[in-house]
Amino acid sequence: MEEIARKHGFTYIDELEFSSGELLEKVRERCIKKLKKKPHQVYNRWSCCLFENDLQNRKSVSVSIEKIHPLVGYGVKAKQVIPALSYVGEYCGIVRKRKWKDSRNDFAFGYVIGPHDTPWIIDAAEKGNFTRFFNHSYSPNLMSRWIITNNIAHIGFFSTKLIQIGEEMTFEYGPYYWRRRPTPQDL
Repeated sequence: MEEIARKHGFTYIDELEFSSGELLEKVRERCIKKLKKKPHQVYNRWSCCLFENDLQNRKSVSVSIEKIHPLVGYGVKAKQVIPALSYVGEYCGIVRKRKWKDSRNDFAFGYVIGPHDTPWIIDAAEKGNFTRFFNHSYSPNLMSRWIITNNIAHIGFFSTKLIQIGEEMTFEYGPYYWRRRPTPQDL
């Protein structure tokens, strides 16, 4: 992965970084507040029962970054069979305040705490991991899910079905991503 990072001009990291200590404290406060609400507690408790060990141990699946198509660029392919409902990896980057120009940043992922958006994003343009290469699909085999551990929210990716060796791993970017971009075409 270090070679891929050098080739694509970013620094490989395998955990979230925060743009400031002040922001980290704001995130902790919001996470603590969210977990005081019963529905969020239940959702998070189930998520942690299923995936917290993988997230805490930075366990991710074996993948390769490959050129997918001249129009799409690079993508992520499985190097192992991945069962349905498996933890695949965490979206990593720099957590920072959302800016108007982020709508054009291909590596900006909404930093969700609980089921709601926040004024922050995870920016993987300069620092990130393999998850920054997941491509969009209207028939994805991954989903993203928030999990709060140690009073910090994380965005994890999980397989929605069996993924075979050599299969590209994709998720649906959602309607907000396509508001200022041309909609994708089937390749």
